[in-house]
Amino acid sequence: MSKELFDKISESISNDHPSFRVSYKNESRLMRLLALLAYPFNESFAEGYITTLSSTVYFPSRADVEENYEHAADVLAHEGVHIFDDEKHSPWFKISYALNQLALLPLIVLYAVLGSWIPVVALAGGIVGSYLALAMAKVATKSRAVRRGTFFTLAGLSVVAYVGLSVWLSGWWTFLAVGAFLPLAPVSSLLRAKWEYRGYSMGIAIRFWTHGVVSDGFLSNRVPTFTGPDYYFMDRNADRVLKKLKAFRDSVVNGSILIGANARPYQRTLDVYKKLGLVKAA
Repeated sequence: MSKELFDKISESISNDHPSFRVSYKNESRLMRLLALLAYPFNESFAEGYITTLSSTVYFPSRADVEENYEHAADVLAHEGVHIFDDEKHSPWFKISYALNQLALLPLIVLYAVLGSWIPVVALAGGIVGSYLALAMAKVATKSRAVRRGTFFTLAGLSVVAYVGLSVWLSGWWTFLAVGAFLPLAPVSSLLRAKWEYRGYSMGIAIRFWTHGVVSDGFLSNRVPTFTGPDYYFMDRNADRVLKKLKAFRDSVVNGSILIGANARPYQRTLDVYKKLGLVKAA
């Protein structure tokens, strides 16, 4: 039944989004590159996370799916919400999801124009060199400490060189050079959180449909996902997160989550669970 559930969820998403497909990180060159880029900050990107780009959902591996089809089906339903939102609200979905961090780019360009482009080029070269050294370190040693230490030492020297060159070449514009990196600060990204609340509300809905109840403990266990580093601290207010999750639970229980222009992912998923006889409450 679990594999059938996974297949039916896949089919339901594909019916709405013909470009949808499931892929696997260990079989994708793009994902291996992204895993390298993420490694200094998230060592488990390749093995511990499911990633969606446009309409493709990347699981860590085929074995990861086959070990627990039921969990994979739940995750797929969650990602199906993102695929729906991305298609309906394109390009705003992608822009808003990373808006905090994307603000770095125009600020860096502004500094290069008003201050000096030389520190920017030096920083970019230093970061590229840091990643090349990381790639070599991953081949040469299995020590995570050595790998990350290699990267952050070289990246740190690159930042020092960037600031030093800024002071030397552009004087007071150094404040803009440094300030350009403020968007990388781990502050709440409520627009990203908005989309993930919709994604995680799918898990709440499935829990209610299949168990007939969603406990406060079930919701509380998901609070750190929003307040912690998994999604780069997208909503650091734990009380607000729990309140919103409870509101989504209410919308599931009273059925309002199935009403409106954005309800399609939840309705199609409920239809699958009903057809397979897995629904206890709806």
